[in-house]
Amino acid sequence: MKIAITSGKGGSGKTFAATCLAKVLSEQQPVEYIDCDVEGANAHLFIKPDETKEIVQYADCIDSVDMDKCVLCGNCGKICFMNAIVVGKEKVMVFNELCRYCGACEVVCKQQAMIKSQKKIGTTYCGTKDNISLKWAELATGSGGMTTKLIDSLKENLSDNITIYDSPPGTSCPAVHTVQDADITVVVGDPTPFGTHDMKLSVGMCRSLGIEPLILINRSGLGDLKSLTKWCEEEELEILVTLPDSREIAEKYSRGELAVNSMPEIKAAFKTAADIILKQKPAKNEPIECKGVFQAEPTGRISGTGSHNTNVIEIAVLSGKGGSGKTSLAGCLAVLSEGTIADCDVDAADMHLIFEPEVQKCKEFTGGQTMYIDNSKCHPCGDCLYICKFGAVKRTGSYGYQIDEDKCEGCGACVELCPRNAIFGRPGIDGRWYESNIRSGKMSHATLVPGKSNSGKLVTLVRNKAGELIDKNNYVIIDGSPGTGCPVIASVGGVKYVVLAAEPTVSGLHDLTMIYDLCRHFRLPAGIVINKADLNEEMSTKIINFANNNNIDLLGRISYNEVFCNAMSEKQTVVEYSPDSKTAREITAIWQNINKAIRK
Repeated sequence: MKIAITSGKGGSGKTFAATCLAKVLSEQQPVEYIDCDVEGANAHLFIKPDETKEIVQYADCIDSVDMDKCVLCGNCGKICFMNAIVVGKEKVMVFNELCRYCGACEVVCKQQAMIKSQKKIGTTYCGTKDNISLKWAELATGSGGMTTKLIDSLKENLSDNITIYDSPPGTSCPAVHTVQDADITVVVGDPTPFGTHDMKLSVGMCRSLGIEPLILINRSGLGDLKSLTKWCEEEELEILVTLPDSREIAEKYSRGELAVNSMPEIKAAFKTAADIILKQKPAKNEPIECKGVFQAEPTGRISGTGSHNTNVIEIAVLSGKGGSGKTSLAGCLAVLSEGTIADCDVDAADMHLIFEPEVQKCKEFTGGQTMYIDNSKCHPCGDCLYICKFGAVKRTGSYGYQIDEDKCEGCGACVELCPRNAIFGRPGIDGRWYESNIRSGKMSHATLVPGKSNSGKLVTLVRNKAGELIDKNNYVIIDGSPGTGCPVIASVGGVKYVVLAAEPTVSGLHDLTMIYDLCRHFRLPAGIVINKADLNEEMSTKIINFANNNNIDLLGRISYNEVFCNAMSEKQTVVEYSPDSKTAREITAIWQNINKAIRK
């Protein structure tokens, strides 16, 4: 049985739930744990395998162009759907970090000038602890487009034991890639406004795949549990278990301890959840409409990414992974700066829950295209099956082929290769983009259609449109995507400053080091904010030492309290909800330090 644990966004307790469930199940039988969150894997920090083995993973790519053969026709640059090839007047530049090796450029190059090579996309690890076999991976810095390839490498050679997939956060292709072959899927969320909204998005993603998920409610003491429970009842979703909001659990998690090892009531709850899961019959249903997701009516269609305004002062707030208070902090900075907000976390956008935007413009976004085969023209030669690097072309019976829309990357290689012109591309709706008024100014935001690829194009559009909306001053506060992949790279490229939000936990420090590596890779100045700083003073000290050792600005500390959640419930930022509170004063001081760092 394959059990996928997923969530609309990070910070809901997904890894906490997955590791505790694995521990409980492992007391009765062997368990294989696959941490598919390759942009921020941290299950190994809690399972603590005794010995680990590592394997560097490589992928094919176009490395360069043989200029002795090249005639500068430009066909390779025109067909590259990832914009990894730029053809100039005298030479061709290849950015192999962007290349997904679809093969389209090789098809259109009549001179056979494309030079193939391999690039490192990450490292996979494996180890064991007691009755748990753990596999995880770390995506190579700057290799955003290779997330799903790395997930595929983790899923190879699985045993017949119970397998737990720890899914990436969000609802885009990495999450879909993880849960689509699971027998049972569990969605983790909490009753806060952010948690409830993200749970609805995650359920929508599952149902779009024909999966009816189970629900695990975490931190039930926060937010509106009654409303979340009522929604689950209306949607006929089975709740596995409801876990309490507990500082004791949070402190144990911060130290890398599993609560099921020392808290009998938590262990009993996960045993109940395990019993229910094991009794489930794997089932795939027809896609079901899911209610309650924020949308506005489209007024047109837009493709491409727009143009970038170089006069703005962009400040990106990142965290490596969700749950660190990134969105709440970004909202506060937007109010203090009186700047424009760019909510670039498009596959689990939450900023609208704080600011209740008044949508002025809404357009559907087309980021790419999906290929289709006209069977009336197709003479089944199989060239399309041969050329497709993504496994999207399938044989249909003994005669003909079809293309799997969920796997098609829209590269166009099959179109160019088809001798009968039987394959054509059709633009798809990947999401919606919005321009809105909010009480503090302007906001640019978007929603990605669940399951669509978050390649960074929609993120770039949101950023660029925010630059066009600047109102009271030139500040644009960017709420970045979680992880270290394409959406994050699109969120931060060329910004003035990066604010790194971190929690004083073992996973928080781990995620901080990964996202700082990305900032350093792109030579971006950065500073650190420690949220819930007094939750674990030892880990806070380690974060301070990390900042000092790497010459990173330490922008400030925020105390552990419930004011963020209370403000969120009132659809306000902390600096609006409680301007005289200690937390508001701490955040105001952080904003002043950011300005000092920018001037420096």
